[in-house]
Amino acid sequence: MDKQLEIRKAINGLSLQEAQQLLTIIKLQLDMVEAKGEKVDLYTNLRELYEKLLVPHPRVSIWEPNETAEQVHIVFGDSAAGSLKMAIKQLGLADTNKMIVFREQFSIGPLWQLHEEAGRAYRAEWFRDHINIEVDVDDYDSVYDQKITEQINRIPAEATIVVWSGNNAHEQAGLRYALYLLRDKPNRIVLFNAAAACEATFNTADRYINYLHAGEIPPEKLQAVFREIANIEAITLETRQLLEHEWLTLANHRDVLRIWDGEQIRNVDEHYYDAYLLETVDKLHASRQNRDFIKAARVIGEALGYCDQYVGDLYFEYRLRELIYRGALAIQGVPRAMRYYSVRRK
Repeated sequence: MDKQLEIRKAINGLSLQEAQQLLTIIKLQLDMVEAKGEKVDLYTNLRELYEKLLVPHPRVSIWEPNETAEQVHIVFGDSAAGSLKMAIKQLGLADTNKMIVFREQFSIGPLWQLHEEAGRAYRAEWFRDHINIEVDVDDYDSVYDQKITEQINRIPAEATIVVWSGNNAHEQAGLRYALYLLRDKPNRIVLFNAAAACEATFNTADRYINYLHAGEIPPEKLQAVFREIANIEAITLETRQLLEHEWLTLANHRDVLRIWDGEQIRNVDEHYYDAYLLETVDKLHASRQNRDFIKAARVIGEALGYCDQYVGDLYFEYRLRELIYRGALAIQGVPRAMRYYSVRRK
């Protein structure tokens, strides 16, 4: 009984971000076990997580930049961070490779003046008013105004900074934001497109995987392409300044949805995916040969599966509710989260 209370106390002491990261690591372990041909000591790895959970941890994570850092990786989202941490650990490079994680999805929500206090509050309020997640304005502001700034300040001047970007609005906008925050750092900066590297290494004529963002890439593939970073040229001062300027341009707009057109980030109308969601509902009705109510989670899952942009379920769920409010869809249930309600065409 004492052990159960100890575990419960440790779990209750986790922050939301720490809990999300722990679940991400467990999910990655399970995925690796289920993958064909993978050999992972699941018991040992989960036991290690369990032991760490019961040990009080210092305020500064072992992954945060410190004086021993030779490379500092900047990644966007907990999924990408979880996979990269596992890859770095498996390579035996955790002592010299540190990380800064931007826990955001930059393809959705306003970016207006996000590098300022007013902009952070504005973004947090938009999420609170439109997206089905808990967002505390003060907590949101502290993440960007304090923790990220502190981590950037701790990057040694001789360390290489690796910014993980990809062919999507989320990572491309995050890249520009990060470079703006790094504008006073003298460090060598490298941009690494992990998705492109994995596609070039692993895709064949008869087996092709297109990764929308780094968070979709499993740790073993990140590990395989990790060494390529050493061969990438640092970006020039002119490129840094151009990307910093592009961030300021993005931060002058209050748009809430962005896509990547292959060459640049484009702000689009918030209704951009509404017709697509309605088409998804029609397709599901046709496959069932009826017009019964369909779980909102099923509609959103189908839409995500065929979308060629990294948008995310939260934004699609927001637009599904807007279609209900506009009278385009009928609802059954309470729309407090996608699992609680169903929709159908009127």
